[in-house]
Amino acid sequence: MASEESFVVLVHHRGSIKRKARSGVKFTDKDHLCIVMTPTTSYDDLVRSVLMKLGLEGVKRVKKFFYRIPITMLQDTVKYDCFTISSDEDLQVMFLCRWQFPEVRTPELLAKLVDVVSSSGGSNRNTTTLATAAGSSSRPAVGSSSVPVYQPVVQPVTSPSFAVDLNGSVGDEVGSRKNLPNALLGVAPLGVGDGLT
Repeated sequence: MASEESFVVLVHHRGSIKRKARSGVKFTDKDHLCIVMTPTTSYDDLVRSVLMKLGLEGVKRVKKFFYRIPITMLQDTVKYDCFTISSDEDLQVMFLCRWQFPEVRTPELLAKLVDVVSSSGGSNRNTTTLATAAGSSSRPAVGSSSVPVYQPVVQPVTSPSFAVDLNGSVGDEVGSRKNLPNALLGVAPLGVGDGLT
């Protein structure tokens, strides 16, 4: 794997996974993309390439890829199983298998595409028509201009000595004896009151 040689990966984006007795896993989709990769291609680069070639940036996202992984070689038959790829580390498995099974010239992936959820909670259901650019009724846009924004739930930080909302969404009050457990009220810090004067 020291060389930076490029290779082609077939990426299926429709269809399903079938299991056959002789060959194992097979993807049913005959409509596939050809993506050129190198051993240094990252998972995010692969996702971007697939969405760009399909013209679905901002409309769909790749939840994960299923890799048709070679597991055994018997005479002239390669038996396959299914391996889920959802990170850079998982993608390295495909590169290693390509090196271990040189008979398999072209790796195959099945992309699991899901709708991009908008910030209003709805999802883009219309994937066949082109979006229209904002402010124009005639110019099609390649992708959606809305990007989902996820705001994590912020918990106030509590401590035996103080309680503060670090985001400042509650108010400017610092500390409240109501937030302290009864066992900690009136307890002197370690070293205070030990008879040292």
